[in-house]
Amino acid sequence: MQFEGQEKIPLALQKQMAGAPDQTMFLLLHVSETGPRQLADIERAGYAVHQQTSIIPCYAVSGPGRGLQALAKEAWLVRVEEDSAVHTMQ
Repeated sequence: MQFEGQEKIPLALQKQMAGAPDQTMFLLLHVSETGPRQLADIERAGYAVHQQTSIIPCYAVSGPGRGLQALAKEAWLVRVEEDSAVHTMQ
């Protein structure tokens, strides 16, 4: 599966997208900038934005895997990672 921007998406997520394109994915979209244009593009791709951070420009989103290919083409998208629980060491 070759598409523009695929280097921004880890191989495991690419395989998950290919195997189940309609499955809901919970993702972190690391971006070069945040704003109304990015929000509109994310929503147009079928994703719901749950949180936005500005210290590290990022959106926490959920939506179907099939929408990720369109987002990967956007210059403002730096990289994608799966959103998962973070644990601290004690």
